[in-house]
Amino acid sequence: MDKIIVFDVNETLLNLEPIRTWFLARFGGEPDAGVWFGELLRLSFVSAVTDRYVPFTELAGSALTTVSTRAGADATEQDREAIANLFVELPPHEDVSLGLERLRSAGFSLAALTNSPQSTAETQLGNAGISEFFHHIMSVEMVHRFKPHAQVYMAAANELGVDVSSLVMVAAHDWDIAGALAAGAQG
Repeated sequence: MDKIIVFDVNETLLNLEPIRTWFLARFGGEPDAGVWFGELLRLSFVSAVTDRYVPFTELAGSALTTVSTRAGADATEQDREAIANLFVELPPHEDVSLGLERLRSAGFSLAALTNSPQSTAETQLGNAGISEFFHHIMSVEMVHRFKPHAQVYMAAANELGVDVSSLVMVAAHDWDIAGALAAGAQG
């Protein structure tokens, strides 16, 4: 197989709607899940740039504290645990299983690459019922940098035993694709 299709996990394969619903129920929409997810990504970018790796799940709790405080609400330890639990129970988007099956049946080699810790990624994809589609599930823990840092995509290629140019990154986030392209992959 010349090309390996590498999928982002959170929001690309897995639906964040349960987190949106939880935010609405818990905070009444202020802050909302979009603000929280944006803060989570901002923290991961800062982590990558400053070379101070903190697992994504811990950053999720920090992001919750930050956005809830800004909104005048207090996030509790139970809230941080709730977010962590929701993360591993996210369902796949409605069309994901069919799409992955079609790609696999067409002979494509599929892998997953996520900012989530390795154990979280494996649990997420297993709970979503789609882990069997992937011959490899990878985490940024390999290099302790977050996407879109080039080292992440190069490490993924190394892990898969191919040149980075053999990877085709699929993600819902333009910054993830930009990172893959900058590293020499396709998107």
